[in-house]
Amino acid sequence: MSLTLSESAKATERQLPEAGSTMGVLVGLVDLGCQETNWDNEKKFSPKVRLTFELPDQVIDGEVTENGKTTKVTKPMMVSLELTRSLGERATLRKHLESWRGAAFTSKELASFSLKNLLGKAALLTLMHKTSVAGRQYCAVNAISKLPKGMTAPKESVNSHMFYEIESMENDVFESMPEWLQDKVRASKEFLMKSGKPAAAKSSDTDGDDNQVPF
Repeated sequence: MSLTLSESAKATERQLPEAGSTMGVLVGLVDLGCQETNWDNEKKFSPKVRLTFELPDQVIDGEVTENGKTTKVTKPMMVSLELTRSLGERATLRKHLESWRGAAFTSKELASFSLKNLLGKAALLTLMHKTSVAGRQYCAVNAISKLPKGMTAPKESVNSHMFYEIESMENDVFESMPEWLQDKVRASKEFLMKSGKPAAAKSSDTDGDDNQVPF
């Protein structure tokens, strides 16, 4: 990426998914490892996971060039959210999952629940447009719930499923990630320790919701 800038350089405006309720199919689960966070004015490492949903009812037009030939394509839009990887009682991830399932977790499920089981499953998402501190507009997932009766999920997703666990380090799935996501995973405590770089922040036994991290 060039770091030679000019006054006339302009960022390409991204098309955001429409705000409101829409169907989403989970197509990506990426374990970001323990990421540095600022919690209560203290830097700590907290385990994070990134969920990516495909939006079957919201599409975007684009172009694909292969062997010198450009073809117009229509693909569903995508939206992602990053959460603390915890099923603690007050954890946001747990609240989203129980709302999505339409049922609370049993004690047995809480002892061992594989997020991989959610890949390919559809949910009703509530999307909201927000503005970052830097002034950039983005689309946030505000709520995840069970599909209402009468709303039929597609038999299969358009995009391939991505499942990555931090223990795999730089495997084939890692190599298939966009560069910016690879860089984020490399910034995890796990990668820093493997490379011999010091992890300055403290390890946290609790998540951003002040729950004990179960896994």
